[in-house]
Amino acid sequence: MSKILSRLDITQILCDVDDFCKRWQKIWEQVPQLPSMSGERRSSSRMHMSEVITIAIAFHGSGYRTFKEFYKLHVLLSLA
Repeated sequence: MSKILSRLDITQILCDVDDFCKRWQKIWEQVPQLPSMSGERRSSSRMHMSEVITIAIAFHGSGYRTFKEFYKLHVLLSLA
């Protein structure tokens, strides 16, 4: 990933994605949602949606062949 995206680029991407997610969340809350099904469990995520989206964007620009390899060799070592 260091070939295509630098750490500064990741920071800028995260900021842009976070701004988008904040605007999108406000719109999403105004739209009526389907009710939860009985027995459905919803656990809260430990990561923000903007962090997940940023990692997905970085993977597509990284040149790694698999997401597992990208996550283990780059995200856990460099971005954590």
